[in-house]
Amino acid sequence: MLEKVFLTEKVHDEKLYEKLVDEIRSSPDYLNLILESSDPWILQDINGFILDLSQSFADMIGYEPDKLRGRYLPSLRAVPLIQKSRLRILLDRMAEEPRECSGLFEFLDSDGRMVPLELNLRPLEISGQLFVLLTARDASERLREVGELEQRIDELKNMIKGLYRQIDRNLQLITSIVNLQFPYIKDEDDYELLRDTQNRLKSIRKAYEKLIYEGSSDTINFGAYARSIVSGILSTYSPEPGRVRLEMYFEDVDMGLDLAVPFGMILSELLSNSFRHAFTEDQDGRIRAIFMDKGDHYMLEVRDNGRGFPEGVDFESADSLGLQLVKNLINQIEAKVDYTLSPGTCFKVRVLKP
Repeated sequence: MLEKVFLTEKVHDEKLYEKLVDEIRSSPDYLNLILESSDPWILQDINGFILDLSQSFADMIGYEPDKLRGRYLPSLRAVPLIQKSRLRILLDRMAEEPRECSGLFEFLDSDGRMVPLELNLRPLEISGQLFVLLTARDASERLREVGELEQRIDELKNMIKGLYRQIDRNLQLITSIVNLQFPYIKDEDDYELLRDTQNRLKSIRKAYEKLIYEGSSDTINFGAYARSIVSGILSTYSPEPGRVRLEMYFEDVDMGLDLAVPFGMILSELLSNSFRHAFTEDQDGRIRAIFMDKGDHYMLEVRDNGRGFPEGVDFESADSLGLQLVKNLINQIEAKVDYTLSPGTCFKVRVLKP
């Protein structure tokens, strides 16, 4: 015989069980429940055994009410295996601390068809005793709307990725046009200017490449992005092996594109500046680049042990295109910068998290 539970005591007498249920049904509180509840419902004891239920709930899952009364809810054939565990967890929480809770569950009707239901469980007092009232609503329409919304989101993500690919192709085209100009450049200053422009385009392109590769719509791993920028700079300046040692540490942090691109360009400009100007041809040196997540802000540091800025030249008043770009980017992302210009240079850029 099925073991029945009423409140916290186990009883094995069918007649006693029915008597207890009859007492509940004769309570004015129970009659109010019948009159006031517009949703299909189940009344169960604090342990999850069904004491009574509305005909409308039984109809929702295609079973006769008498087949469900006295049964432990998660043990019903109408509850799929994975949903049984979820229901048990919910009922155990109710038994430990009775309070209202809800969730989306899938039931099986008598023909094996899936019936999505939104369940709400709340404590209910009847004649001074505590029970659990479970009400249900058909969630088919809600799931359909969610499915349509997810489909629309996927379509928008694909559209955004398509835009990113188009931007990447356009940047690649511009880079190719810049590369075509190199054979025609005779002046060394013009050559350096064109090479710097090439590096800036590469830095921006790498951000979009990361977006496409990582499958994100608006964030990239800044650590990986920074390492790719460094790789591009090393291929451009090709320092003599053993002369300039580069040390780098970049934490892997997901960052929005609107911050990652300017932050990456600052890194590119400062590193390029160190490789080009910090050391003489026969001088050994060290360059260090660090990016760290400091909790409420990000910190980027680029330092070298080179000769520093020329006397009389200050960062704020420097007229080189690269340093002007750094200052503009710092203002754009509302960052703070601390710097030491001699001996060696050190730039620490801090920006608050969005």
